[in-house]
Amino acid sequence: MANAAADARAFAAFLKENGFEVDSLINVDRAGFARGLSSFSKKIGPADTALFYFAGHGMQLKGENFLLGLDAELLSEFDVDAEAIALNSIIGIMERKASLSLLFVDACRNNPIADRLNASVEGVTRGAALKGLAPVGSTGSGTMIAFSASPGQVAYDGVGENSPFTTALVEHLSSPSLEVGTAFKRVIRDVRIKTNNLQSPQIVSNIAAEFYFNASAPATAVAASDFLAQIDFEKAERIATARGWQLYLAKHQSGSFSDSARAALRLLEGGGDGLVSPQEAESHMKLTQSQRKEIQLTLSDLGYDIGAADGNLGQKTRRAISRY
Repeated sequence: MANAAADARAFAAFLKENGFEVDSLINVDRAGFARGLSSFSKKIGPADTALFYFAGHGMQLKGENFLLGLDAELLSEFDVDAEAIALNSIIGIMERKASLSLLFVDACRNNPIADRLNASVEGVTRGAALKGLAPVGSTGSGTMIAFSASPGQVAYDGVGENSPFTTALVEHLSSPSLEVGTAFKRVIRDVRIKTNNLQSPQIVSNIAAEFYFNASAPATAVAASDFLAQIDFEKAERIATARGWQLYLAKHQSGSFSDSARAALRLLEGGGDGLVSPQEAESHMKLTQSQRKEIQLTLSDLGYDIGAADGNLGQKTRRAISRY
């Protein structure tokens, strides 16, 4: 599975760039898989964030999910315990030992082994070995599981070096100061678009704390601060009273829009120059196209219609800002 190996390498590189200690296993059999999990388990401490990523073949049998090594043959259902590893066993180890457990599972790919096993199962249990993975109803406290596809769906390799799922994961989890839950919403959106809605990732989460892979706050975060100031500025502009501008300046004493707000206040009080428009003030912010696109994506995640997220603050985006 060349694509699965490429996905694993890409995600391992992403984790290393973001400060994780990484144990990477590529193209291993069931025994090597088990040894790797044993080593991983021994390293987890009670204050740790533990992360498990898998790209490869998986299957469900009678409602339980299994991950397969390279040597899996599964000639009958009695071979499953010896030749596959139950996903629940990995989840259980992580939940017992780590403070926070994150699992990313891309094990829903087209699987001829599951097809063969299903053909060998007799009687009322026939059809119990299915493509895709079974639904996971709930998790323990402090656990998040992200699947590349919804229950019963097949995940696609895509046309590039990496699958649509891993490509979207690396892109959005890398975004500065973007919480993992919000990032995964963008992963779902991208994968649906790239697969024409044939594949829809799913997340099952029971984490109360916010988690960031990239918690830095570069220019984009600064731009977000200016973005919030612009929202308040446009609210004050609609109110158009001295009290409205005074409240704005009490909250935003400095920043890209403060001089404009002071000018508006002076005008209402009977002196000074006129008001500078939000568009003029926005030009002084010198937002890059990617920063404007980040603003649009934030509004879209909140349910506002911004049109295309293309980095151009058009009529729909400005209307969304004014309604925020």
